[in-house]
Amino acid sequence: MRKNKIFWTIILLFTQFLLFAQDKKEEFEAFKHKYSSKAFDYNNVQPPKEKSNFLSNILNYILSFLAKLPWVFIFYTIVILFILFVGYRIYKNGGLLKQNARKISEETDFNYIEQNLNNINLNELISKAENNNNYPLAIRYLHYQNLQNLDKYGIIEWNPKKTNQQFINQIKNEKNKLDFQENTRIFNQIWFGEFVINADDYQNLKVMFNQFNQTIIA
Repeated sequence: MRKNKIFWTIILLFTQFLLFAQDKKEEFEAFKHKYSSKAFDYNNVQPPKEKSNFLSNILNYILSFLAKLPWVFIFYTIVILFILFVGYRIYKNGGLLKQNARKISEETDFNYIEQNLNNINLNELISKAENNNNYPLAIRYLHYQNLQNLDKYGIIEWNPKKTNQQFINQIKNEKNKLDFQENTRIFNQIWFGEFVINADDYQNLKVMFNQFNQTIIA
């Protein structure tokens, strides 16, 4: 369905440009006639014998070459290239003004993650951080995952401007509140307090974050 819309959009754009080209054909013919006159016949221009400028010679050659080309052909070539470019942008983005949710350019693009938390695949980011032995970063993603699930099940209302304490205060179930509060303490200590952990420490802490997710789901 989406590809059909893209196809007909490209056809519409192509038709519009053809109509525009037809209207402008006479102007280009006049333009061609003007620049084909003797005033622009660079073949008969004798280069200066003294102080010859290399750049000027190149420019003169380019202008002479362009003067010989059929301007309507050039115009249609530009139109076709532009249509191909527009068609490519439509195919990639699903529209001229609409853009797909972009991929995270950097694994630490926290602002983008927080603005689009419900649409982020945190499991992939967690695995990537683990493979790089970046355990503090993995803990931060686990913390995001706790928040993601809390919002998913309506326990909190996610807002990147709110603090962790505000989210804790929104949790009505006392056990969930205490568990999330503990996970938040661990996250703050490791991420902001720069507490060093090894692989074994991380695996033990990961269990706590995952168990909390299971508690929410249950």
